[in-house]
Amino acid sequence: GERYEPMEIEVKPYPSCRYGHAAIDALIALRAANDIDFRDVDSVEVGLPRTGWNLIGDPETTKQNPKNYVDGQFSMSFVAAVALREGRMGWDDYANHLGDDETLALCRRVRANVDDRCEAVFPNNMSGVARVALAGGSSFEEMVVTPKGEPDNFLSTDEMLGKFNTLVAPYLAESQRTLLSDTLLTLNGKTDTKGLLGLTRPLSGDGFKVAQVAG
Repeated sequence: GERYEPMEIEVKPYPSCRYGHAAIDALIALRAANDIDFRDVDSVEVGLPRTGWNLIGDPETTKQNPKNYVDGQFSMSFVAAVALREGRMGWDDYANHLGDDETLALCRRVRANVDDRCEAVFPNNMSGVARVALAGGSSFEEMVVTPKGEPDNFLSTDEMLGKFNTLVAPYLAESQRTLLSDTLLTLNGKTDTKGLLGLTRPLSGDGFKVAQVAG
């Protein structure tokens, strides 16, 4: 038989440091299961393996006060705040939330720490634990051992298309995005890929960004 090594490569569902993804998964799940309103959140504790905490949890004051996109990408506090507020974490959320007072106030209520459970399964798994305490006194906890996007917990087709469309929407019209994604999803049944690259270029520049390639 044949083995395609790319099938063993993870796909990141969120545009941020991978060490925070399991905790994002946990927070999104807690938000949905318990109908959490971010305005009711008193505090959030996120447990990480030590290597992850070193990157996205420390120093705490800096991580709780991101100033730009890169700060946000490497801030567990910021991506946790966005996940609780929106139920997602996408590329546009940096522009929408880095200057948002409510999101940044929530960000300062998120603390990251080293969790023994996460440390025990590292490096085989980049796990995360999230605990959300509400102002009314209730609290909820969730641990995700294998974050979404790993080969053992891969994205569904709908989730993959969601990420694709979010990233490509500024460049291609909806009809062209659909044609391109349909073509990519059925490549294994084709013997000729002529025209595929053509589908990646806008048929019209009206209203769409032009991707810039650094020389």
